[in-house]
Amino acid sequence: MLALVTVSAIFLRWLPQHGLPILMLFAVSSAAALAIYLTQRRRYRVRSRGLSRERLDADITAVLWTAFAGVALGCLGIGVVLAG
Repeated sequence: MLALVTVSAIFLRWLPQHGLPILMLFAVSSAAALAIYLTQRRRYRVRSRGLSRERLDADITAVLWTAFAGVALGCLGIGVVLAG
């Protein structure tokens, strides 16, 4: 989450050089960081219960959404660099 917030700030720093397409990168990274922050407490609670019951299941949904956000940021970043 903190890495995504830092990247969002870096994207804003690049706004004067690359223009408005950077706002898409900022929006994706900020939305991913916010989603992680808002679901963090629930995920930790579920994992701590799983540890105490000695039964943990992988959180496939969270992994897939994070991977999707990373791929989206990569594709958008390549697009901004090639366009600029």
